[in-house]
Amino acid sequence: MKIAKKIKTILCDDVRQEVGGKMSIMGIYSKDIVVNKVPAILPFINLVVMFEDIKENFEKLFVTIVIPKSDPIKVSYPAPSGIEKGKDINLVLGLSPFKLNDTGKAKFEIRFSEDEKASIVHHFSIKVNEQV
Repeated sequence: MKIAKKIKTILCDDVRQEVGGKMSIMGIYSKDIVVNKVPAILPFINLVVMFEDIKENFEKLFVTIVIPKSDPIKVSYPAPSGIEKGKDINLVLGLSPFKLNDTGKAKFEIRFSEDEKASIVHHFSIKVNEQV
């Protein structure tokens, strides 16, 4: 199911709503989360999902976070109010705390129905800082 014309994702530490409706995104990760050692705990992790030109309304999001040497984390979120075809919306999906047990490949998967294949997948890696 194609939910929007374009979908972009950003993995970051924090997101703040500013006066006037602006969104400030702090601690953006390019592709890797780099920690000094594992296991590690990040106070927060947020995935910003930006939808351009909504094509289909949805009522719920089903999110699965897959990280090395951990059981998948499964969370469901209600859709924000005011979703309408043709509109642009930004969603912030956050977890706190975010425990990292090992290095390796990880991903956020987003579904709009529990049974369907993931519509959005954000891949990233967990790495240890080699300079410590």
